Amino acid sequence: MTKPDHQLDIAIIGAGIAGLWLLNLLQKRGYCAGLIENDSIGGGQSLKSQGMIHGGIKYALRGLTNHASETIADMPARWRACLTGEGCLDLAGVNILAREYYMFSDARLSSKVTAFFGSKAIEGRVTPVAKKDFPPVFQNSAFNGLVYRLQDLVVDTHSLLHHLSSKGINVIQGDPVIRHHAGHIDYIALDNGSRIKAHTYIFAAGQGNGALIEDLGLPLTMQLRPLHQVVVRGKSLPDLYAHAVALKSIDKPRMTITTHPFAEGKAWYLGGLLAETGVARTTAEQIAFAKKELQAIIPWVNLDDARFSTVRVNRAEAGRQGLSRPDTPFVQRYDNTLVCWPTKLTLAPLMGDMVLSELDSPTSPQTGGINLPPPAMGLPPWETK
Repeated sequence: MTKPDHQLDIAIIGAGIAGLWLLNLLQKRGYCAGLIENDSIGGGQSLKSQGMIHGGIKYALRGLTNHASETIADMPARWRACLTGEGCLDLAGVNILAREYYMFSDARLSSKVTAFFGSKAIEGRVTPVAKKDFPPVFQNSAFNGLVYRLQDLVVDTHSLLHHLSSKGINVIQGDPVIRHHAGHIDYIALDNGSRIKAHTYIFAAGQGNGALIEDLGLPLTMQLRPLHQVVVRGKSLPDLYAHAVALKSIDKPRMTITTHPFAEGKAWYLGGLLAETGVARTTAEQIAFAKKELQAIIPWVNLDDARFSTVRVNRAEAGRQGLSRPDTPFVQRYDNTLVCWPTKLTLAPLMGDMVLSELDSPTSPQTGGINLPPPAMGLPPWETK
């Protein structure tokens, strides 16, 4: 016998940061909302994120602002408000790994770039750091470059996911099957026989959106932009939260480094141009290349006892010509369905704004939670490999 339906205002698919952000935001606004996940919380793209909340300076390294850098310029301020419990979501209690983020150069930047960094256009977003105030890792006599302080910060994505999933009710484990006709969703059938009906359905499943939009027959494509990240584990790694910028690759950070504590010590998680160009390399080749880059960038740090591994990540987004990087979140309505990609972690608040603008007022009464098991919490790469 079929179990009773669960009636909601909003049914969300995908328990990454995008889906959980929306669940908490919608419940706060009075919607009766639930979320369905067929795997683990954050087990797709979210826990493979570096946790950077940035204001777009890394997109303006040629000395000019652009659409990408301006779209996200105020995101760090919005996140900081949330992290103190005063923003659109109360994220007080989420672990902040770094309240300041840095950019360092292997040599003096071009006069055009340094003039731009001191201009009114980005006032307050980039600050040169005096040598006496360098972070400890750069106080070695072997470092002769420049250091800039950015407005960016780094959050612990595992802590963020735990916070969002524990505060929101109706986070459900289940393999959803969309029952629909002519592009209109009738209900979601779960593998335990339950059915969930909603006024609006939101696809926020990252790469998982691809199969959902294909099943529903939506006039939309998904693109994947891959990365090959590197994990460095060590018992005595120094804290390092910075973009490494080289004159030969001034348009993008040569390497982006974040530090993550775990049971056996600390892990560096390496992205940037290293991860983009590393897609074509094997695991062994990428590790060898990362070691060579680290030796060139921070040769005074001893990595003899460090353990290296790699992680391949697909950044899932709405399809664009030439696989170009989107500058904003994607939120688009198709009948009673919204398809969402935040594009990057830092843009989650803007994605929430866009979703709210697409919704009618709440209609269903706020009731107790759906009595179905929740999904397990996923683990970040430095805890699993």
